[in-house]
Amino acid sequence: MTETHTDLLARLVKLGYRVTPQRELLLAVLGETDKHLSAETLLERVRAVYPRVNKSVVYRNLELLAQLGLISCVDFGQGRVEYEVHHHPHHHHLVCRNCHAMIEINSDAFADIQHGFLETYGFAAEMDHLALFGLCRDCRAQMPVQLSHHPHTL
Repeated sequence: MTETHTDLLARLVKLGYRVTPQRELLLAVLGETDKHLSAETLLERVRAVYPRVNKSVVYRNLELLAQLGLISCVDFGQGRVEYEVHHHPHHHHLVCRNCHAMIEINSDAFADIQHGFLETYGFAAEMDHLALFGLCRDCRAQMPVQLSHHPHTL
């Protein structure tokens, strides 16, 4: 369940941080959509309300909000990080390298892998928000037979 804007602000205060206009606007903009937004898009939307906001202030606040677990960031392989309100339970994305389709999956799909890392390496993986790249079913179906059966595209 996604937290409301008010819930996120309350968590920010509970963690000992001030609710600045920039933080409030960032959380409001992210809370208005179910899409991932780039820092550039967030900056544009914040500037629509607060025109004099400094770009570095927005970037620093995005970093802080992500560190506090209020928002998630993920790199979908397009040369930029994108942000969204942190979801509970966590979810992940399968991203097609060909058509860029995204399939959202929940974290249960990675429970065995996470457990394996812990058992084998003693490593507690923080698998909050992952993007895995490959080819979707439709793109694989359109490929020549010899390519679609290549082990790396299965």
